[in-house]
This record gives sequence, structure tokens and C-alpha cells, in this order.
Amino acid sequence: LNSMRICGIILLLISLIFTSTQCLAQTTEQKLFESLRTLSSLKANFFQQVVDSKGEVTQEAKGTFELKKPGRFRWHYDEPLSQQIIADGKNLWLFDIELAQATVQPSEQALGSAPIILLTDLKPLSDDFEIREMPASFGLDWVALVPKIQDTEFYRIEIGMDGDIIREMRLHDHFDQKTIIRFSEVTVSANLPDARFNFSIPEGVDVIGSPR
Repeated sequence: LNSMRICGIILLLISLIFTSTQCLAQTTEQKLFESLRTLSSLKANFFQQVVDSKGEVTQEAKGTFELKKPGRFRWHYDEPLSQQIIADGKNLWLFDIELAQATVQPSEQALGSAPIILLTDLKPLSDDFEIREMPASFGLDWVALVPKIQDTEFYRIEIGMDGDIIREMRLHDHFDQKTIIRFSEVTVSANLPDARFNFSIPEGVDVIGSPR
């Protein structure tokens, strides 16, 4: 799995979860608003696929995801490779378990000025995205987010809602690839202590960079 692509997907997901949006008239948009506005923490399992322009699956992965406001998350790939991406509130850690190598950067540096604002401030989604209703399908209500600035990695993000819970995301990139992330066993307002997002460097692991 490409670490930079993984980070791009996670940062986009975190950006959506940590932002708020204005009260919107459309039903699915309102569900998305309520989900993001009231969310303080969650944990879930995920299954991820990358589909190419021919509709063929080129990558698959699965793992667990935990998040807590403000600025903490843990994204753990169990298969096919064991990798962790952890934000502890100050630093962003990328840990490749099989290579026994960890990379760390301060959150502001790793995430950039725009994403870190999304992690710390409430910002309307409509500031950055055109929000479009979609027909319901696969038992989910759908809404599409189209970035107003088109120099982002993904030009369209589709979100499938089951009530007020995000169950699926489809991220379309400029190479005609689609990344699909499906969430299961979602627990909202999970009891997650801050220590859960600390990263302790295992013995024998090489560290690139310096934590704050």
C-alpha cells in the first residue's frame, strides 16, 4: 500500500469528520451535518478497495479505525500489510511493523496548514465543497462532495449514510481510480482514553524524524 495515498485518504476522512457544516435543507445533507457536528469519538472496522478505470480491484486492505476530538486518531491496517498511522494530538506517526520503521513529524508539518485547521476548528463543509444529493442505493442515502479547488487528490467524494452513521465512502481520483472504504461495527461516542493514541517506540524500531 502506498503510504502517501493512505495518508491522503485518511486526512480527507479526518477532515470530513472533524468539520461541521451549515444547516442544510436536504435530508441526506442534514444527516451528514448532524453526524459530523455531534461526533466526539468513534471506533470502527473498515474494508478498503482500490478499483481501476476498468472496474477491476487492484488493492484490498482491512483494519480498524479509532478517532477522538481534538486531533487524535489511529488507523491500523491488519491485512495485507501491518501498518499504523497515529495522530497523538501533537505528532503524526507512520509505523511499518514489518519493516520495523517509524516516521514522525509534528502534526502541523505533516498535515499542512489547511488540514490542521480542519482538525482544530469547526469549518463549514460548504466552504470547500459543492454538496450534491444522490439517489439512494444499496440501502444507503448518498451525498456527493465536489471540491471547489480541483488541485486535490480526489475530485469527487461520495458518502453513504445509514441513518446518521457514515457506512461507506467512495473517493474518485484524477487517474480514474476509485477508493472504496466500508465501515462496520461502528461505535459512536466510544470510550477512548487519550493514552490510546500514544505511540510507544518498540525496541529495535528505527525512527525517522523527531517528535515534539
